[in-house]
Amino acid sequence: GFDQTINIILDESHERVFSSSSGIAQVVLGLHIIRGDNIAIVGQIDESIDSRLDLGNIKAEPLGPIV
Repeated sequence: GFDQTINIILDESHERVFSSSSGIAQVVLGLHIIRGDNIAIVGQIDESIDSRLDLGNIKAEPLGPIV
């Protein structure tokens, strides 16, 4: 959900940690509130496609820091 100042409230959230040597790891984050001025883009994930991904076999370089 979101509030009147476009802050985003995420429940049951998780982070995907990418690695070039091992598969993608998922870290459970739980409830997060993100301030609207820190948000660049918001999108939906197609859960039927996402559930078919084999994250343990996907390897990728992690993104660099955004400054």
